[in-house]
This record gives sequence, structure tokens and C-alpha cells, in this order.
Amino acid sequence: MKLTKKQEYELLASISARGEIPTKFIYLVENGAEIWDRVYKHRSTESEMSGAEISLLLNHIDSFINVFSNSKKINLVDLGCGNGLPAIEILKQLKKHEFDFTYTAVDISSDMISLTTENLKAEFSGLAINKLVKDFEKESLTDDLLNIKQQNNYPNFLIDLGNTLGNHVNASSVLTNFLESMTTDDYLLVGNGLANEYNPQKILSAYNVDALIDIATGPARDLDLYDDNDDFKYIWNSNKNRVEGRVRLSRDRQIKLADQDLHLSANEELLVLQSYKFSETSLTKLLSDSGFRTELLTTTKDRSHILTMVQPTRYSVA
Repeated sequence: MKLTKKQEYELLASISARGEIPTKFIYLVENGAEIWDRVYKHRSTESEMSGAEISLLLNHIDSFINVFSNSKKINLVDLGCGNGLPAIEILKQLKKHEFDFTYTAVDISSDMISLTTENLKAEFSGLAINKLVKDFEKESLTDDLLNIKQQNNYPNFLIDLGNTLGNHVNASSVLTNFLESMTTDDYLLVGNGLANEYNPQKILSAYNVDALIDIATGPARDLDLYDDNDDFKYIWNSNKNRVEGRVRLSRDRQIKLADQDLHLSANEELLVLQSYKFSETSLTKLLSDSGFRTELLTTTKDRSHILTMVQPTRYSVA
């Protein structure tokens, strides 16, 4: 993995104190962007997670961009850009409706941003792409996003798609980071999976594919905390309403991280992936508690996925 010293210390703290590797580190392993791209495209049928979100987005995209119809100008800010494919669908509609727009790719992984750049250049050869390598779980977006806005005075349209909000260790702090980078004419579009009492096993089955196991275990493997003799499984944690990927060590491990020795014993478990699944009510409440007002909300017919468009508000929402 390509880690800064700060990220090494973060990993040391999370493994030693909580027994977990934060999910965001899956994007930093070698070839992580390439593997993730294959998984995304594999899941891009309408019945799969990526495909369900794209289908929902395409069905309602005119409503989402219509809120900007008075200005016909947008700075599209792609938070956790991945491969950029959802953003491409939005940009196509902006172009169709003759909007002036800019595009900014934000991701913890420079490889992900390179992948997005390649995909966007294939669709929009003349598009200037702003690139921002940022860990928005830990680093403020305020200066960067306000600077983008000051350059042209367009409203910022932040998108956080790809079922990633539930992957953060603290989704509330991430939303606060988004909020603090926005003004009252900006909007945020969030997409995520939903859970109810009927679909946990269906959700779990979508994770139990070889490529997603490779992704989840990638950081542990890079740290010499996982090999083919260790046990890995995805489980549904009903108490926390989330998918968890867990590694059980088959033998003692001694590694060096942030210039410190770290010892783990055989049969210890590591949480290497977490993906919280909201309900419509819990996501709306989280957004409200974080300082947002819901403007538009839609779900798939089976209520397995949600898109919600929100705006900063100065007032508490009951």
C-alpha cells in the first residue's frame, strides 16, 4: 500500500485499539483501482448494487439537475469518484441541457482519480478535470471546494454515490465535512444501499464473490495479516445493521507499522470491511442531524437503494 506516515499511525491505532482496518484502505492497495473497477462493472446489472443505483439515477436525473435550472451552471464535485461512471451520466445530461459545468474528482486514491480521468476523457475530450487527492474522513474539504466556487461563482453540486457513505468509520463527521464546505446554493446528492428485515441475506450474497473478497482482504494481505491459510467471511451484523468482512488469523503475526512492532495472536479477528445499510428514516435523520434539509428523495421499487438530494439549512429539522 502507498501510505503516508499519518496513515500508518492511523492504521496502527485502529488495529491495536479496535481490531479493525478502516474500509477506505482497500482503495490504496496496489491495483486496487483496477480491481474495484472490475467489481463495479460486474455489478452493473440492474439487479446488482451498482446497476440499481445507476438505474435510479437515470430515472430521476432531470429532477436532480432541475434545481439548478435558473443558473444553468454547475461545479460537479465527485466525492469518492471511483471510476467516474455515475458522474459521466450526470455530465451527459448537463451537456444535453446546455449547462456550463466544471468537474472535480475527489478521492483518497490517486489511482482512482487517474481511472476517472481516463473514463471522462473518453466521453468529454475537452473537459478540464480538477483532481483532489483527499481523505475526507480526516481532511477538511472547505478551502478546496470554496476555492473552486470562487473561480467562477457557480453553485457546487456534490455527489457521494456508489454505496460508500455507510463504509465510513464515522459517517456523521464526513457529512459535517461536506456541510462545512457548502454554501446555501449548493446541493449534495447521496446514494446508498438500504436494509430492512427482508433483505439482509440478499445484501450479503452480493458481497460473497471472489473479487469482493480480494478487495476486502487486500490491505490485510499487504500488511502480512492475511494469507490463504487464514479464514475470511462476510457476515450480517444485525445489531449494527451492516455487512462486515472479518479475518481470523491462523497463526501469530508480528509486523512493523509506523516504526512500531505490532503483535497479533492466532485466532484473533480483524474487521477489514464494514458497510452500514440505512433505512429511509435513519438516513434522513442522520442528514438532518448533520445540518441538511431533504429536497428530493427516491428509492428503488424494492426499497434496496436510495438517492436523496439535500441542502444546508441553518435551522434544525424535527
